Amino acid sequence: MSENTAPPKGFGLWMMAARAYSFPASIIPVLFGSVLAVLLNPGLDFSFINFILCLTGCIMVQVGTNIINDIYDFEKGIDKEDKELGIPHGGSMVISKGLVSMKQMKTAAVVSLLIASLIGVYLYTVAGVWIIYLTLFGLLSAIFYTAKPFALKYKALGDIQVIISFGLGMTLGAYIVQTKEFSYMPLLFSIPIGLLIDAILHSNNIRDINFDGKFGVKTLPILVGEKVSIKLYYGMVLGAYLILIVFVVMGMLPWFSLLALITLPLALKVTKMSDSFPPDGMERFEYGTQHIMMTAQLNMIFGLTLVIGLLISYLFFV
Repeated sequence: MSENTAPPKGFGLWMMAARAYSFPASIIPVLFGSVLAVLLNPGLDFSFINFILCLTGCIMVQVGTNIINDIYDFEKGIDKEDKELGIPHGGSMVISKGLVSMKQMKTAAVVSLLIASLIGVYLYTVAGVWIIYLTLFGLLSAIFYTAKPFALKYKALGDIQVIISFGLGMTLGAYIVQTKEFSYMPLLFSIPIGLLIDAILHSNNIRDINFDGKFGVKTLPILVGEKVSIKLYYGMVLGAYLILIVFVVMGMLPWFSLLALITLPLALKVTKMSDSFPPDGMERFEYGTQHIMMTAQLNMIFGLTLVIGLLISYLFFV
């Protein structure tokens, strides 16, 4: 949202606060895990009601994570505009621009995580104890991503947490909701999804590398430097495609999974873009924001085409 753009109101404002553009990071793993449940368990009695509840619960966890992140980043000073330091409004901008009060944001965080908790308790009654484990892990991750005493984001552990929570955890949860059984296979197959979700966070941290450190924040790019971080971004994005190809060649996933390769031109584009971050200031922020959005778009399209490929295999070739 530019300075000259009128801020949204009502539902649109809360979608801005929740960072709705990032929802594919929770939607794609649930879709993927649900389709894997059907593909790997022929004759499975698929529950659309439980699928919708699982999807809603995961989105609510992400909303809670995003809002809590905004609260703590603002209190730490990270999301406040500082023209002398060249720091623009950050996060969802609803707090730093005074569009939503801190009290309202805290209430929204509690409500979203409460909804997720209630859904988790219900799904436990129909799918077993693993859902409780995953629900508790998701709630604790949402809170302690930025909250004390752990504040994992500020200690360069955000990347690991995102891969585990969103890529692996949500995929496994969606799988168990349908099958009522734990399996290592969805964890293994979720690695490409997890890498692309983490690439979104990594792009954000590369953009902010010049001023995150001013507030005592440690991210992976701050620890290893921008050049190495860009190489890691290449590894995350292109590694997702390589791992998917390996799964298919080894016969672990059907050949139609390779439908996701039609997104490779976009992957090559965003990796090439990562070489050209402007050095500093608003130009870097705007370029980096575009790069984050395109990485999120890649994650969504890659995930959707992969899911479609799996469905084609199941519906016509199983």
